[in-house]
Amino acid sequence: MEPIVKNEIRFDLVCRLIKDNWKGFLKVMAIMSVITYLMLLCVPRYYSVKVMLAPEYGEQSTGGTLGAAASMLGISVPGAGADAIAPEFYPDIIQSTDFLVPIMETAVETNDGSFKGTYGNYILKKEKYPWWTKLYAKVKSWFVSKPAPYAGGNGEYKVNPFKLTMAEYNLLQRVQNSIGCEVSEKTGVITLTVKAQDPLVAATVANAVKEQMQTFMTRYRTEKNKVEYKHAVEMCDTAYVKYMEAQKRYAEYVDKHQGLSKQLYKIEEERLAGEMQLAFNIYNSLYQQKLLSESEVQKRTPAFTVLQNATVPVKPAGPRRFLITVIMAFVSALIYLIRLILKERKKRKAQALENIA
Repeated sequence: MEPIVKNEIRFDLVCRLIKDNWKGFLKVMAIMSVITYLMLLCVPRYYSVKVMLAPEYGEQSTGGTLGAAASMLGISVPGAGADAIAPEFYPDIIQSTDFLVPIMETAVETNDGSFKGTYGNYILKKEKYPWWTKLYAKVKSWFVSKPAPYAGGNGEYKVNPFKLTMAEYNLLQRVQNSIGCEVSEKTGVITLTVKAQDPLVAATVANAVKEQMQTFMTRYRTEKNKVEYKHAVEMCDTAYVKYMEAQKRYAEYVDKHQGLSKQLYKIEEERLAGEMQLAFNIYNSLYQQKLLSESEVQKRTPAFTVLQNATVPVKPAGPRRFLITVIMAFVSALIYLIRLILKERKKRKAQALENIA
């Protein structure tokens, strides 16, 4: 056999090593396949549900009522058309505590009907884990004090996002790991993914995440305009009351002094008529502003087109035991081959030194 050159692998020598050691390759691959498959049997299957949304934002204006009025006149308002929360931030939004707490309190039911309760309690009571995860938790409990149990789902207990207990924090991390979000840079399509060990639970939580996302974005985009609309309604109602009072004063004065021709009465009547007209003009102006604010709320409310709804999956999404087993078998064969090459190279180097000596 020719010596193997350093930092160079000859294909014919590799083939020869494989041919001479094929039994060893089969043994290594078989052992690795059995070990991998047995370990994967300990990993519970999970189901994945995907929801796809296409947001339609309509007109974007950050100038509020002033911006709307300016746009009607063809005047641009600085800062209009920009959102503080861009689509790229959506994955961060669904990982936030304020977003996850309502998801944790979502009512779910398993496909076989063996559990009904909150999603948080489902994770704690029904989800299974590999033995090594349980072993790690057991060993960890010897050195770290066990946190107080999560008490959600009794109808009265509510998680406080501002001050989480350790048990709530750990549970929130599990909920966080079960939810994913991707936003396409080209199309802007939002893809929400939920993984759970029960197909019905996965579909239920996926629907909850979709609704929470829609509610969150609607609240964010319309919050400022709703405040302006509420203020406009209050001002309009106040102006209407003042207008009715001015109208009443004018009517009562005219009725009491009807037919009198004194100039003083006429001057007072004109003054009251002017106050009534002024009150009406103010009320009319505020009423128009109220309608404009209401229109802005509608414009800013995003519409989400559901491209793919949540459906209860029929087949589990993972773990892919056969594929992983095959991959690990080939990896073990590759490692065994590298070991043979290094061993052969060491042998050739020793023979070359002996020949020199």
